[in-house]
Parts: sequence; C-alpha cells; structure tokens
Amino acid sequence: MKNLIKLFSALFVAGVILTSCEGPMGPAGPAGADGTNGTNGIDANATCTTCHNNSALIELKQAQWSESVHATGTNAAYADRTGCVRCHTSQGFLEYVAEGSDADISVPTDPMQINCYTCHQIHTTFTSDDWALTKPGAETLILQYDGADVVYDNGNSNQCVGCHQARDVSPAPVLDGADFEVTNNRIGVHHAPMANFLLGKIPFELPGEIYPTSNPHFGTDGCITCHLADPYGYQAGGHQMGMTYEQHGAEEVNTNGCMTCHSTVPDFETLQALVSAKLDTLKAQLIAAGIYDVSSDLAVKSTFKANIVLAYLDYDAVLQDKSLGVHNPEYIKALVNNSIAEMVAQGYPAVIPAK
Repeated sequence: MKNLIKLFSALFVAGVILTSCEGPMGPAGPAGADGTNGTNGIDANATCTTCHNNSALIELKQAQWSESVHATGTNAAYADRTGCVRCHTSQGFLEYVAEGSDADISVPTDPMQINCYTCHQIHTTFTSDDWALTKPGAETLILQYDGADVVYDNGNSNQCVGCHQARDVSPAPVLDGADFEVTNNRIGVHHAPMANFLLGKIPFELPGEIYPTSNPHFGTDGCITCHLADPYGYQAGGHQMGMTYEQHGAEEVNTNGCMTCHSTVPDFETLQALVSAKLDTLKAQLIAAGIYDVSSDLAVKSTFKANIVLAYLDYDAVLQDKSLGVHNPEYIKALVNNSIAEMVAQGYPAVIPAK
C-alpha cells in the first residue's frame, strides 16, 4: 500500500511539473476581415399590423366563417377520393388552381376543410394584397353546352365557380335519340350546379317554352352580391354566406344583397312554392315512368326513352341547385315546365297542374 501511495504521488508531481512547463501566450494575430452586413428585417409594424390589429377584422370574418356550411359541413368526408379532393379539401383546390387541371391532384394526407387559405392569398406578401383571391380568373365549366365550352367570367364570383358548377354526365342521352341505358343510379350533374343555372346553360333542355337568354340575378358580381351581402350576425351573409336565418322561431331571408337591385323585397316564397310544386309534379311523373326510386331518391338502373332520362336529369339538376328558382327564375321554370310537358307526351300525365 505504501508503494502504491508513492506511485500516485509521483504521478501527481509529474503532472504538476508538465503543466507548469507551458510557455507564455504569444502575440495576438491580425484581425480577420469584417463579415458582410445582413439585410435588415421588415418591421412587423409595417406589415403584420395591416391585418393583425385591433380592428378585429380577421376575428369577425373567422367567426362568420365558422358558422358556414363550408366550415361545419361534411365536405371533408370525401377527401380520400381523387375525384373529390378538388372541391372537398383546401389542399386539393389549391393544387387545382396551381396546375390548372384536376387530372393529377393528389389525395392529401391530412385533409383540411375549405378555409381562409383556400380562397385568399394569405401570408404571401404580408400586406393587404394577401386578401386577393387565389383564383380570380375566368372558369371554363366542366360541362359543355350544345357541344361548346362554357366560360364563366363574372368578377369575384369566379372564385366560387371553381367548385359550384355541374359535373360531366357521360355518356348522356341525346334529344329524341335512341333508348338510353342508365348504368349508374347516381347519374346527374352532382351537388352544386349553381354556375350553370346562373348562366342558363343546362345541356339537357327539352323543347317547348322558350328559354331566356339573360338572367337578372347574374348581376355584376354573381354569387358575391347576395351570398356575401351585409351579414345578419353570424347567421347569414358575410363570410357565413347563407341566405336565411332564424329570428324568433321563423325563417327570414337576408335581403341586404337584394336591395342593391330591387326597390322592394322580392317575393321569394311565392316563386319557390311554385317551383317546388312543379318539381313535385315532375317527380310523380318520373316515379310513374319507373326511372325514379322513391326508396333511395336515385335513378333506377334500366333502359328508358332518351327524353325521359333527359327529364330526370333536368329534375335532378334543379333539385341540386337548391335555390328553387331564385338563381334564374324564368329559365328554371321553363326547364321544369318543358320536362313536365315531355313526360305528358311520353304518356305520363301531370297529376299536379304544371301552371
């Protein structure tokens, strides 16, 4: 043990001696070259506060939006289908805008509902330009009319039409053509053909009453004029975009957009009741013809006269438009009246008077 202690003592002394042998510090070397000055950052007060300020503008729009069908609906439920992501997810719509086509849109891993970034160029310039729309240009509709492309170009409503338009029906029956086999019980224009009705261009028109070539509700900004009119709280108008709201247990119409053109409030109820009655008439005829399945509210897979299938497509299109005539009153009435008359000609009388 004494020898071990002597060994450690010797090693410690050697270490001290070696450490103490370090020489003095040499002279300082020359200074290095100065680095390049960085770019000054942008003062947040010059950018962020353009939007993020005590005006509560963003909070207001978000509150309205949170009550909208775009925000609360089940539209993201179809986010796992390549044919649906263009309109049912924010990522899909922006990819469609960037590519100009929905042919190669990918299915997002984490699908988002339609939101502020879908329609506005948020945090692109960090200025008020960020409120600009992501798709401001004209839209060539998916569904052709008389064999030609249909272009929708009406101000800020172009943004809406990227999705709110009829889908293709292919194959489709031809007027007075050969018998047509319905192979898909969901045959139709899909759920949101509003743009086609605003333009008065549904390609399944049957002859009879003359179809009007103009629409007073197309307006100078299309959908925007009425659906984004001055809001009623968070229940209608503004970024909630609805047209009706509940007040003391009764449904009211947000007429703020109407009064930009009308001197008095239009009689929506009479028009919608009339169109609804006409649709009931046509539905009864389609049921009698065997093409309408009352248990599923879909088409029956079978073979029918071409004009009967056209009448079914017109019925479905008006139903999916959801305005019950408001989007284009005279055109929609003519479309349904001519379908009813054609069904009478096919041997299916109108149970409820068409007029």
